[in-house]
Amino acid sequence: MACIDCGAAEFEADSWQTMLVAMMPHYFESHHDVISGVTEPSREGWMTRFMDAYRAASQRQKNEL
Repeated sequence: MACIDCGAAEFEADSWQTMLVAMMPHYFESHHDVISGVTEPSREGWMTRFMDAYRAASQRQKNEL
């Protein structure tokens, strides 16, 4: 799955929880404003976008198998 804010980094994980952990270093380095809540959307809005992107990536992976 690519970073939903810049697309410049890609990550792999077996669950959405481990995907969040895998993405954390990238977000601390490149998107600290998102983590700190300084920018919009809200954390809830970001999580909704993340879950939508994670589900889409998971479905694409299933379709490739």
